[in-house]
Amino acid sequence: MSAIISAVRLAAAHEGVAEIIVSLTFSNGGCSEVALDQATAARLMQNCGVPQAEQLIGHGWEQVRDAITGVYNGVE
Repeated sequence: MSAIISAVRLAAAHEGVAEIIVSLTFSNGGCSEVALDQATAARLMQNCGVPQAEQLIGHGWEQVRDAITGVYNGVE
């Protein structure tokens, strides 16, 4: 089952730190949201080659997974 980024919005995390909420829509119609901290959001945008968060829409969920694991593992 594949999923794509269908929406992106900014949100305030703890102590007012900005994060982005990525909405994923699956091929079966299901939806899920993933909160990304600043480092992970920046990695996701870099991996997708986009300068603005809104341009993430349409990219595959694999990009989100790779950004999360890359930041977690400290991979450059």
